[in-house]
Amino acid sequence: MTSKTNGENDQSSQQSIITSLPEDIVVDILARVPVRDYPALSLVSKQFQSLVTSNEIYLRRSLLRCTENCLYVVLHSSEIPNERLYILRRNANGNRCMVHISSLLDLPKEGESFVAVGSMIYGFGVTDNEGSPLSSSAFTIDCRSHTVKPLPKMPIPMANTAAGFLDGKIYVFGHCSMISEVMVVFNTETQMWEPGHIKPDTASPAEAWHHGYMAVMAGKIYTRYFMNRFVYVPKEEKWETDEVLNSKEWDHPVCVLDDVLYYFYKSLNRYDPKERRWGVVKGLDELMAEIDLLFWTDTVRFGRNLALYFSKGGEEQICETTQKIWCAEISLGRREGGDIWGKVEWCDNVLTVGKFYYMNSLSVMV
Repeated sequence: MTSKTNGENDQSSQQSIITSLPEDIVVDILARVPVRDYPALSLVSKQFQSLVTSNEIYLRRSLLRCTENCLYVVLHSSEIPNERLYILRRNANGNRCMVHISSLLDLPKEGESFVAVGSMIYGFGVTDNEGSPLSSSAFTIDCRSHTVKPLPKMPIPMANTAAGFLDGKIYVFGHCSMISEVMVVFNTETQMWEPGHIKPDTASPAEAWHHGYMAVMAGKIYTRYFMNRFVYVPKEEKWETDEVLNSKEWDHPVCVLDDVLYYFYKSLNRYDPKERRWGVVKGLDELMAEIDLLFWTDTVRFGRNLALYFSKGGEEQICETTQKIWCAEISLGRREGGDIWGKVEWCDNVLTVGKFYYMNSLSVMV
């Protein structure tokens, strides 16, 4: 029988000291630990496993102001029957990687739009019936416990949904027929849908079924479905137009940071609704030169910064059935004259994965 090394004895002694403390003190200690270390902590003991997934520890993190932004990604692939959820982690060597959350085996198939609210991810537009693009399904993912829960069905079945969060409510916009678009509202406090629906003043039916994008800026909801563009002001219950914003075809994944819209197409573009002008984020020429313009990109708010997912141009794939996902964290700052400059904080190959056709990236507070 082998004896324990000094290191093993020290580790066992430290674990024994912590577990012998009152649970309230243990919760207070664990609440101050970065979330990225929770998977390792859950292996220490059954007590730790229970605590790091409990509502109590996340409430304590909030009270201690220890909450942090975590990046999640939903990958849509024709090779996998269900969608897969990944979380961005930092390795011991400092590099970042996307880790598959294998416990979410029941993630609904083909969720079309996702929005993050606090520690929750809301999904809408899940395909209910084979052959029918319309769906009324909705669900949540609790990122504290990584569990899925169904929500009440949407009041109107829709396709190609886009969703955004404003003042405690989620606005879900989509097509309910080949000639009509509507918006429905979900109250995150009551967890119920508001009665009725909201219909745009005007819409062109020519581009029905085109995937939509939504941005929430300065108390207004902006949606775009190719040539159809809508601006809704919830407090005034009215529709507006923004011709300057719509002068660009922002039919790419967008994100909003400090009420400025950002999206990538050939460069990192930005739109400020207060100044009512478009611009390009400067200082990123080296990064922009590496991005493959023929493949997908995605942008997401990451705390005070922006995260950009992309594929590198000219990069050799490992084989025909795999591709690499890169992610760069970009800090942004406004300089004299109003120009916004970006700085790449880090850029890593975060995942090598089978072919996929769409991804949703979300920033969640836990």
